Amino acid sequence: MTRWSVSAPICLLAAVWGCGGGYPEPRNQLTASEAAVRAAEVAGAQNGPQSALHLKRAREQVESGRALIQEGENERAEWMLRRAQSDADLALAVATEEARRRQAAAAKKELDQLQEGLRQGSPPQ
Repeated sequence: MTRWSVSAPICLLAAVWGCGGGYPEPRNQLTASEAAVRAAEVAGAQNGPQSALHLKRAREQVESGRALIQEGENERAEWMLRRAQSDADLALAVATEEARRRQAAAAKKELDQLQEGLRQGSPPQ
């Protein structure tokens, strides 16, 4: 066995390892996921049953993504953070829908009261 046959694989391994040939840290995705979670929180996603569930999942996935980054599992972390962003976006959409439904129910109740008042002949208040 020649000297080159032993040292060549070692040099190749060192070159690949030294260049950081791995997947880059998904810092931009982490920031986007955290921003999506905050947007859902601001919209009140924690107040509705369905939106709260999606928000909880998103928070858990952000934490899992952070842990994966710490472990050097950057590609898995990016996918986890993408899922977190999607769940946070869904929480925001569901929270918005829940708020609109509450507004519609309140408007319908007010309309029904006004119609009942007109039927009884009393002026609207």
